Amino acid sequence: MRIQRTRNATRNIFWGILFRLVATLGPFLMRTVLLYILGVEYLGLNSLFTSLLSFLSLAELGIGNAMVYAMYKPVAQDDDEAICALLKLYKKLYQIIGTIILVIGLCILPFVEKLVHGSYPADINPYILFCIYLFNTVISYFMFGYKQSILIAFHRNDIISKRAAILRILMYGVEALMLVCTKNYYFYIMALPLYNIFTNIANSVIVDKQYPQYKCKGAVPKEVSAQIKRNILSLIGNKLNDIVLNSSNNLVISIFMGLSMVAIYDNYYYVFNAVVGVALIIYTSLTAGLGNSIELETVEKNYQDFKVLTFMNSWFITWCTACLLCLLQPFMEIWVGKKLMFSTVAVIWFAVYFYALESEKIVLTYKDAAGIWWQDRFRPYVVMAVNLILNIVLIQIMGVTGIIIATIIGLMISIPWSGYVLHKNLFKKSAKQYFLTYLKYLLMAVIICGVTYAVCSLVPGGKYIQLSVRLIICCIVPNVLFFIFNIKNPEMKRSLGRVKGMANKVLKRNRG
Repeated sequence: MRIQRTRNATRNIFWGILFRLVATLGPFLMRTVLLYILGVEYLGLNSLFTSLLSFLSLAELGIGNAMVYAMYKPVAQDDDEAICALLKLYKKLYQIIGTIILVIGLCILPFVEKLVHGSYPADINPYILFCIYLFNTVISYFMFGYKQSILIAFHRNDIISKRAAILRILMYGVEALMLVCTKNYYFYIMALPLYNIFTNIANSVIVDKQYPQYKCKGAVPKEVSAQIKRNILSLIGNKLNDIVLNSSNNLVISIFMGLSMVAIYDNYYYVFNAVVGVALIIYTSLTAGLGNSIELETVEKNYQDFKVLTFMNSWFITWCTACLLCLLQPFMEIWVGKKLMFSTVAVIWFAVYFYALESEKIVLTYKDAAGIWWQDRFRPYVVMAVNLILNIVLIQIMGVTGIIIATIIGLMISIPWSGYVLHKNLFKKSAKQYFLTYLKYLLMAVIICGVTYAVCSLVPGGKYIQLSVRLIICCIVPNVLFFIFNIKNPEMKRSLGRVKGMANKVLKRNRG
């Protein structure tokens, strides 16, 4: 089956952005309510346990990625029997994973209190709280979490986003009601497992209705099973590295600096991650389509697409980096006040962190779509080791800024390595041109962000007026400068043509 890649990507991105708005504004409002009703230490607890349970999810070991990748070929070939067999295997693996996470979580339970430096709220029992978070983590593995792979393999992330947006709105409403009416953190946090239960039931109903031909039956051939096993072994490092990158900072800060500093860091990271989440929608929406394209199109066609997507990604992340650099501090002052703010130096490092993290994402998306994991199996372990060691060392020297710098250093090792692996194994050519292009876009980003920051620094007035004017500047200056810098770049012409084509298709469907 030739998937309608452009159409699916368009609606995936559209609905993904709507979901991301809900998933960003909802937690923002909840963090604000939690901060002003219960206090900063409760925010720190929320961030700490979320990060801790993220570590437990390492038991998933990338099985989801490996199973979805295994479905790309049978989806392209309309092999329903193979898809059913893969779904059965996926269900079995998920039940095993859920059991492992539950057992590890119960083993960690006696040591939970030692992860907090200093005090925690008197009315909170950290052991009970951990059990609630643990239940929330494992519930999907024992229900219908595996069925979501069908929607992802068929490039129908939009269905997931629609369902998730509705349920998230209901969840945030319940959380807010519990906080305002009871001022009890336990009632507030119980909304999480309830959301997961209803989400899994909704997933099952949607998949059964949309794809009734796919049931858990049959057996996966030995050669396919061996390939899946190899991919899972290769993905272990990627999974561990992702968890260390996204979750270790809160744990290290909690151990060395306490819950209040965790809350301050996580406020900044929340805004940072909201921007990352918007970009993630795009990458996730592209992956299945790229997997289908790699199966059916020529290497040269995929390489040209890669160059166009690299250009579009560079434009987008340059603009986002400029916005973070210029808008984050005035926004934080309005949201949480000066007492819960970092220095401008930390914000600059956050902006650098964002650019470095997102500049690698197109390469990683292609690598996942092509299933290039075994060839890249050593990279995540090296990056993870560097990140962890520098986290522990630099936080004691530089405080929270050291945590951010440690992560950036790890990314600087990862970026050229992953680029080399992708070009060697998928495009069958040297990565030299990619590295030169990367450096060119990086230099542009530095100049554009520097100019935008200089212009924004001239804005006078109160904090609300200043934020509003800076927002207008950030919408205009970075985009105009990037356009000027790339006026003769052939990738810009191709990119604008692709965006125009997608827009025309959307308008044509709406008129029809």
